[in-house]
Amino acid sequence: MPILAKPRVVEKFKSFLDYVRKNDGKIGTKQRGLDMNLNNACNLRCKHCFTNSPAGDHVKELLPIEKIADIANQADELGIFEWDLQGGELMLRPEMLFEVLEAIGTQRFYVYLTTNGTNMDAAMAEHLAAAGVNRVSVSIDSMEEAVHDSFRGKEGSWKQAIAALEHVKEAGMSPYLNITVGHYNAFSEDIEKLFEYSKLKGYTTLVNVATPAGMWQKMSEIMVDEADKAHLIELRKKYKNVLRNIWNPFNRNDEAILGCNTVNRLYITPLGDVLACPYVHIKLGNVFEQSLKEIADFGFSIKYFGEHSALCLAGEDKEFVGKYLQREGTSIFKPMDAREIFTKDDFRS
Repeated sequence: MPILAKPRVVEKFKSFLDYVRKNDGKIGTKQRGLDMNLNNACNLRCKHCFTNSPAGDHVKELLPIEKIADIANQADELGIFEWDLQGGELMLRPEMLFEVLEAIGTQRFYVYLTTNGTNMDAAMAEHLAAAGVNRVSVSIDSMEEAVHDSFRGKEGSWKQAIAALEHVKEAGMSPYLNITVGHYNAFSEDIEKLFEYSKLKGYTTLVNVATPAGMWQKMSEIMVDEADKAHLIELRKKYKNVLRNIWNPFNRNDEAILGCNTVNRLYITPLGDVLACPYVHIKLGNVFEQSLKEIADFGFSIKYFGEHSALCLAGEDKEFVGKYLQREGTSIFKPMDAREIFTKDDFRS
């Protein structure tokens, strides 16, 4: 479904665009989206999983459908226009997924799913499009089938992911090819092959930088350095179909920074905990205890999240990562509490 078919989304998106333009191209404290982990169960064993799904972490919990509907109403009132449904793997329970889509009220949001593609066939894609889904992001790690399958822990997963993108395209939704880029692969020939393939097929390439979270929590060496980031900007300018949340998508030169999206894109777990982002495992509140507005206002009161950062806090700011994100035992289900780890000096005056 094209975004122009959703007038409410267009209205909210225009408000966001106007804010960014008036704020010198920076995201500031304007909220844009929600990332929601519906259920953490997954059929793959990805080496870099930030939710610890391969370890069986909280794979049974679900938010009540009435709470999801309540969150959606609050989000709409706050002007949030993007809604990313994640897992785990969403399509292991399609009946739950479609019930959630109905509860959200997809006409009010630019809705997209993040999936490994293993359960996406033509019929599923058509049903998702009919339910008001705008985009589907499929994660692919390599143009080498064996490399992707090894990384994902399942033979045949590459073929399924490649096919999924075509099913999405044929159903009229926007196909996004998700790529995780770190210091280990930023300059690799394989990464450029993924960019080339995505461009050739008419997809959008979504870059996610590697973060030391979840299964990779202790691996700070995976983080991109300045040369890696500069190379990604060059790829952005070369291929013209490349997005990354921290980049300003409205910049014609394809090199401006929108800013770190912490709190601008809140992450909600199946337990109702609200984190600053999927990769910053710091709890700001819980949807059963506070409203989204209360949680967001508190989040923006913390200087790390309320002040402009040209660095992705989880994937580029090594000082922030070392200080807050690599504490033993933390995860999306055992996040650090912002009220306990930040001092009065960490709050905006």
